[in-house]
Parts: sequence; C-alpha cells; structure tokens
Amino acid sequence: MIKKGMIIYICMTLLFVAAFLHTEKGSAANDQVIINVDLLNVRSNAALTSSVTAKVKKGQVYDVVEKKNDWIKIKLSRNSTGWVAGWLVTQKKTSATSSSTQSITSGSGTVVSNATGLRFRSGPGTSFGVIGVFEKGKTAAYLEKSGEWIKISYSGKQGWVSSDYVKLNTSNQNSNTASSMNKKASVNATSLNVRKTPSASGVRVGSLKKNATVTVVKEQSNWMQIKTNSLQGWVHSDYLKFDSIDSAKTPSEDSSSTNSNKLNTSGTVTATSLTVRNSGALSGKVVGSVRKGTKVTIIEEKNDWYKINYGTNKSGWVSSRYISKTADSSNNPSNNDSKKKVKIIYDGTNIRSGASTNYSVVKRANSGDLFEIIETVGDWYKIKLGNSNTGYIAGWVVEASGVQSPVTKPGSEQYVKGKTIVIDPGHGGQDSGAVGSRGTLEKNLTLTTAKLVYNKLKSAGANVSLTRSNDTYISLNSRVSTSHYRNAEAFISIHYDSTADRSANGTTTYYYNTLKDGPLASTMNTEVVKQTKLKNRRKKFGNFHVLRENKKPAVLLELGFLSNRTEEITINTSSYQERVSQGIFNGLTQYFK
Repeated sequence: MIKKGMIIYICMTLLFVAAFLHTEKGSAANDQVIINVDLLNVRSNAALTSSVTAKVKKGQVYDVVEKKNDWIKIKLSRNSTGWVAGWLVTQKKTSATSSSTQSITSGSGTVVSNATGLRFRSGPGTSFGVIGVFEKGKTAAYLEKSGEWIKISYSGKQGWVSSDYVKLNTSNQNSNTASSMNKKASVNATSLNVRKTPSASGVRVGSLKKNATVTVVKEQSNWMQIKTNSLQGWVHSDYLKFDSIDSAKTPSEDSSSTNSNKLNTSGTVTATSLTVRNSGALSGKVVGSVRKGTKVTIIEEKNDWYKINYGTNKSGWVSSRYISKTADSSNNPSNNDSKKKVKIIYDGTNIRSGASTNYSVVKRANSGDLFEIIETVGDWYKIKLGNSNTGYIAGWVVEASGVQSPVTKPGSEQYVKGKTIVIDPGHGGQDSGAVGSRGTLEKNLTLTTAKLVYNKLKSAGANVSLTRSNDTYISLNSRVSTSHYRNAEAFISIHYDSTADRSANGTTTYYYNTLKDGPLASTMNTEVVKQTKLKNRRKKFGNFHVLRENKKPAVLLELGFLSNRTEEITINTSSYQERVSQGIFNGLTQYFK
C-alpha cells in the first residue's frame, strides 16, 4: 500500500513539473531579448562549460524559446537556437505592458512656458546646471518626460524644465500630423519588417511583401507609421515608395504657393536622424539625412516644411517639427552695432567690480535689461555699463546671445560624469516583493524609481545600467554578475520595506562591508533622508546576497514602508518619486565628489 502510494506521489510530481516547464516555455515564446554586450557567445547548452556555437552582437533582438535558471535559449534562425547568459541581455515582453510604472516617456508636441524666467537645465533635476531661460509664453518642442521633468528643444538647445511651470500640448499635434500625412505608398523591399515602435530594436509585429500598398499616417525622423487592413506599425522610410502622381499634385511643392516664405535663418536638428527630401511633402524623394545637433540654414518655409542648406552645397526639405530655430539678430538694425549681449533674467541681479562673488556690487539690474558683452572671463561676462564704465556679471544668471559658447555653471552632475553605475530595481516577474496594504506591488515601485534615477544619471553623462528594465525576474546571482561584468564603481539596489508592525516607517540604508560599502552608504543615507523627509532609520549592516557577494561598492536602499498605509500613499505619489530619485542621484554625486 505504501509502495503504491509512493508511485502515485512520484507520478503526480512529474506531471506537475512537466506542466510547470510547459508554462515556462509558453510564456517565453512571448518574450524577446536585446543583447547588451559588444559580442556575446551563444552556447550549445545552459552552461559556461558548453561549446560556443555562434556569436551575436550588441543591440540585436532575438525571440526567447526557453528559460533555464540564469540562461535563456534564443532563436537564431528558423532552424537554429542556442543558449545565452541571462545577465548579459535585457528581456522584454512583446505584448503591451501596463504604463502605470513607466517613468520615462517620449513623444511629440509642444510645451508652453507659464512662468517668468523659467530656467531650463542640462538634466532632470535642480542639481543640474542652468543652460538657459524658457521665457513665459514662449513655445518649445517637446522631446520626452521623466517624472516631474520635461525635456524640451528651445533656441537651439535641449534641456529640462519642471512640468509644474509649463503647459504640454500633444493631442492636437498628433491629430494634425496623422491627418496631414494620410498618404499612399508601396513597399520597395523584398520583405519589410513592421515594428511596434519607430526603432530598429522595436518589437516586430509583422512583415510586408514587396509592392504591398500601405497608408502612411505619421512620420518620426526616418520612420513611418503605416497601416493596412490587417496590420499597423512602424517601418523605415527608406523602404517605402510614394505615388509620383500624388507627389506632383502636392500643393506644398508648387513654388507659387501662398504658404511659402523666404527665410535666411539658422536652425539645429532635434531628431536623432532627420530625413531630407527633394520637395516639401512626405511624398518627396529622400535625398539625404542630417544628424541630431547639426546646424543648418533655413532658406524657405512652406506649410510645415523647411528648405535647408546643409553640408557642402546640399539642400533639401525637412519637417519643421524637428528643427529648432536659432535666434538671429542680423535682421534687426538695432542690434547690428553689437551682437554680443546679455539679457538679465531676474530683478535685482548683482553686477560686480570683478569676476567673482568676492568683489563688491557696483550696480543692480532688473529683468529684461540688456548689456553689451566685452569679453568672457571664466564663468563671468565683462559688460559695458555706460559712461565708459564696466562691470562683471555671473554667466549662469543671464541669457547670452551672439557668443560662441554661453556660460553654464556646472551642477553636481559633473561628479558622476563617466562613472560606471549599476541600478538594481528589486524583485520582478513572478517575484512581486512586498505587497502594500492598498495592493501596491514592490516590484513596480522599484522599477519606477530606478528608471527615474537612470534618466538623471544618463543625462549627467554617467555610464549607467539597469539590472532589469521591465517586469522580468532576474536572479540574485545575475544581479551581482552585472555589477562585476560592468566593473561598477557603485551598485545601488532599490527596495521598499514591509513588516508586521503597521506603524513602522522611514528609510534604511544597508551595507555589508564597512571599508568597501561604508562611504557610499553614508552619502546615500544622508541625501535620501534630506530629500524625502521620511524618518531616518540610518545605515545598517545587512547580510543580503547582492551586498555580500558583490566585490564592488554596494548598498541596498529600503525607501519607505508599504505596510504602513499612510506611507504607502506617500511613496506612490509622483512628487515623492521625484524627491527620492533626486536623493539617490545626490547621494552618488556626493560619493564621487
């Protein structure tokens, strides 16, 4: 009887395991991986000791066939598969995921300033240096959003402004773009991949055969959003051919169009790569492209298109949405006698007798006052005051025009520039971590915070990596391996706390080795508490795997209690997420200072 029972038990166990493995393969079929390293070995089995059967390059995307511990089996071709190390790739779902934890968004549209003298900065945070002023009522191109900060393109510069002081317009922009680009085109490639997003790394949602007819509804840089009866997505513009008859009838190509304006002004390309066409219409033939940051001369404007001169004796038409005009005083007679000027931003700005705050104040200027620049002295401008008098004004409190390199006072971001940092959003996938009293999943919050920190560090020029960028399970060994492989100078593991005591609250910083981790723990704890204003539970020893097994400076942050109903509400707000991510960023800048 016991023997029979044992046999039944073993059979049931095997059936359960088989069902589990089948589920893993089924879910894996909906996943893809992006290669994170320059050249990655593909092996015959899920082990470093197995033979290398192929090599794949950084940025390439492959479908997932199966997962086994820290290894992933990928599909190389129709009849070929192989295993890659899971800690050297980024996993992503092909299906649409919830946007509730998405902290960084990109898009198109315009931003209008609602504040007088609104500063825009080199990165998404007040610790970043001021690079210009976005005047009240002025309009800028919207580039992306990170938490409570919006990236804009304005007066030939790209920078970040607080979303509290601007109005974002995207809906009208998008609808106008879609309606004005309702063009027919045909595929001129043998087989053209259709992707979910306008990127070569975007998820493939289908393909089109040569000569297939599509409707183009939107253009973004070198990508076109198309639709057919059964498919919608993005394709590269190089592989579409527009109807030449429609092209000939496009009003914007008629040189006698009343919408045409002759110009002679400068501009800067704001798209990563902007398509240049032989006419001011989406149906125009592609004749070239210009990269982001390229300076061009705008010689004509028709509807939503600019004719530009670029390169050596090259010209063509580009979408005006991706060109930021540069202020040009050449057509203003009152400015011809002096092109180099500063404009005062704030009332009561000090003008001093020397190029330092140690010198005495000789005059105070008000917002809107203009002064001619004599020369640049470090971070200061020497200016004319009238009656042969001169003075000095700090370059970071004025808006300069006519100078080659306007002064920007470096923010604390200078200390993390070039530093290699790994940000580890705790939990993920089937491991949800703590569950709040209101149902908040820790894995979602850690990813939100990590992405905000990532964006701040990236803007500051840091070499930053995430151990996961979506809702994927990553083993503890893989997280530590990423730290070692990247040769991290700092490893930050992000978590949110929970305990049976519902009154427990505050933030805690854990470290394992006093010599290796202690200095990082100290600055991190100080800056996080300073920003969040939560109870300081101080830095403590923590015997956690990601700290204990990590050879690099590492800390684990518990950034609030999900088990505390009041604190759970607080840490879910966008304002808290901005403050806590700024605290982590500040902690890193102080550590590297």
